[in-house]
Amino acid sequence: MTDDQINEVVSRLLHKYFEDLGFEHSTVESEQDFDGGSILRVSAHFKNGHVPTDRLIDAAHEIRSELIRRGEERFVFLDSAFPHDQNELVDEDLE
Repeated sequence: MTDDQINEVVSRLLHKYFEDLGFEHSTVESEQDFDGGSILRVSAHFKNGHVPTDRLIDAAHEIRSELIRRGEERFVFLDSAFPHDQNELVDEDLE
């Protein structure tokens, strides 16, 4: 599956899990892990706030299960991202 195809599946699932927490969109990037294996890095972007870890874990399991059903075997890393995360990075870079 391409990153765009994966993101379509991921986005639907993340909307289901996090619509009440201000989920905006997701991004998917194919990467290699430290051993050179292919992985998927999924970022769930939120308007603001906090996402409970147990809900992130449940969503990651659901994403992985759905992708396996569709023939995608790569391991999924799910991260949350908030607008203030970008501001912190910019502030650190300026110092």
